[in-house]
Amino acid sequence: MPRAKVMDQTLIDRYLMDGLLTLSQHQAGEYVMSQALQAGMYTKPLSSEPSSGERAKDSVATESLMRYGRTLDLVGDRFGPYHKYLVEEVVLHGWDVSLDAKKMTSLKEALDWISERRLAGGRNPLRRLKGE
Repeated sequence: MPRAKVMDQTLIDRYLMDGLLTLSQHQAGEYVMSQALQAGMYTKPLSSEPSSGERAKDSVATESLMRYGRTLDLVGDRFGPYHKYLVEEVVLHGWDVSLDAKKMTSLKEALDWISERRLAGGRNPLRRLKGE
């Protein structure tokens, strides 16, 4: 049976296919998306009760939600609240900014920073020697 892979399920997938994002920027966007999914920011069907071996989740603040917040805080601390807002709106809510060069540049900067800090090993162990 022939099978096909859908390549443009999300806006950032389309940006990658159109050459607007690099592969590392796209992976950073997918990383943010997966954290949001784990944090329960997307609606999912509710199960009637937790199965055995499954821990009941705290409805107020989960560890996953805190990890998602820390990732976006990396962007906010480095570039400011607008970049943080832009990443969330484009990646999670599909706000198309492809026609605005300034917004695309901001998005790329933020995704590069997430890629560098979260996907490429995080902190440099020699940072104290470089005066960082």
